[in-house]
Amino acid sequence: MDQYSDSEWNWDFFKELVEDIEDNKNIIECISCGKCVGDCPAAKISNFNIRKIIRKVLRGDKSVLKDSDIWYCYLCERCKRVCPRDGINIPLLIINLRNESFKKGFGPKYNDLRKYVEMSERFLTTGVVVEEPLGEALSAERVKELNVICNFARIKYVFKASKGNKNKIKTKKR
Repeated sequence: MDQYSDSEWNWDFFKELVEDIEDNKNIIECISCGKCVGDCPAAKISNFNIRKIIRKVLRGDKSVLKDSDIWYCYLCERCKRVCPRDGINIPLLIINLRNESFKKGFGPKYNDLRKYVEMSERFLTTGVVVEEPLGEALSAERVKELNVICNFARIKYVFKASKGNKNKIKTKKR
């Protein structure tokens, strides 16, 4: 585990996130065991590493809001299920960081967003991100829950638009 001196920590950013969403206070309980990263489908196909993101937040490094990494999470909650600590809600933290990123005028770069949308759509429609599933496919009930989360995160319109394009393609073929 990395060692930091007290002068390298700045709690202001963490306090802002906790003020916005109280559940974020629990990320301080993270023991950096790595189970979340080990079970994460996004980490298997990208540079997504929630441990690094949490470390940046706790150190007060707001550059995390500019990083592409926060856009690779699928909000599948595998991390939440395998975490040995109670109350650490990584998907909620990611949603909060995305919203803060937009508020600051950052958001994802176009190329990153396109890749994120493609991977997310595949994940939400089929339950897998890559050709060979990383585990079992998501149940229809879980896909519905994820759609509610995406709607909360204001990205649902992407999937609606994508469905509209598929309908247009089907209509043209008839």
